[in-house]
Amino acid sequence: MSASAKPSVVTRPVTAFLHQLPKGSHATILSIDTQHAFGLRDEQVTQRLKELGFLPGAVLKVIGFGLFGKDPIAVQINGTKFGLRRSEAEKILTTPHPA
Repeated sequence: MSASAKPSVVTRPVTAFLHQLPKGSHATILSIDTQHAFGLRDEQVTQRLKELGFLPGAVLKVIGFGLFGKDPIAVQINGTKFGLRRSEAEKILTTPHPA
């Protein structure tokens, strides 16, 4: 390696779970992960989120949060508004869009 050659740097996309995003932010869904708090119902919760449109590649907007930043978390996806529990939002991994 010559003195002027620099090693290549691999950058990974910034990710955040839906419940970590601030109000007004936009993000693209990467995946719906396992949430052990749901136990045996986790697969059912994942399927229900997918049926509502929370699919990888979908773009969403965080509209707001409940009292004191708690449940529900209001989001808009595909023109429809939803209120999610924090535990449901913890399942949704996203890539936030630049502000």
